[in-house]
Amino acid sequence: MVGLSTDQDVLNNPLENDDIFDALSDGQRRQLLVDLLDSDPQHVSALSDASRELIEANEAVLDQFLSGQGEISGVDKELIQKHHAHLPKLAEYGFIEWHPEDYLVTKGSRFGELRPFLKLIENYQKDRPATDPIIIFRE
Repeated sequence: MVGLSTDQDVLNNPLENDDIFDALSDGQRRQLLVDLLDSDPQHVSALSDASRELIEANEAVLDQFLSGQGEISGVDKELIQKHHAHLPKLAEYGFIEWHPEDYLVTKGSRFGELRPFLKLIENYQKDRPATDPIIIFRE
């Protein structure tokens, strides 16, 4: 039986830190995880028929679409990224449980490891006035 990690265990284990920082490195993933703090489960919108067809058509075409600036009528790029990349990644880490048949996301077995980081993000979002400029870090 695997025990739950304490905050100190998480801070001392670089592999777990890598998972945490990777999970939090994308804005869509961060917001979904912050939303789960107060509202579990979270509903995820279903993909349109056009989006599902694109996903099923050809992996190379999908990758090219997701990495490019182009648009396809009836296809929601952010929602495809959420369904195809972000939710599976978070589920693989154990931070969420993704129920695609019900379009629901619930807290996963490792969600507690994220809680201190998500609380910081949530507090920052609440404390920042709406007139503050958005800070974007670029590599």
